[in-house]
Amino acid sequence: MIGPADITSILRRARLPVGNEIALQSAIERVLEREGVAFEREVRIAPTDRIDFLAAGGVGIEVKARYPRRAIYRQLERYAGREAITSLILVTGTAIGLPAEIDGKPLYHVSIGRASL
Repeated sequence: MIGPADITSILRRARLPVGNEIALQSAIERVLEREGVAFEREVRIAPTDRIDFLAAGGVGIEVKARYPRRAIYRQLERYAGREAITSLILVTGTAIGLPAEIDGKPLYHVSIGRASL
């Protein structure tokens, strides 16, 4: 099974579009499919929470092209508190500093701004 560090590495190597979240999600979907990563799109992990991608083993992938840092972190905190999530990967064009884990769950970061340079 491909783990969160492997998925993060795959996404960091990919050329992903900056600015448009719908295009970014579509590009991520194509990359994950091409690399054979098992996942579901738009998975409801709680009555009020739906994560963009849920990969095998509970790896949640959240995509934010441009979004306020505080709102991103609050959303990641909520997701980390959900039983379905074992680790999180944030793919974003927003410059943000993040801890290595939230609520005891590993957190990975893919900066699409850096990847597109």
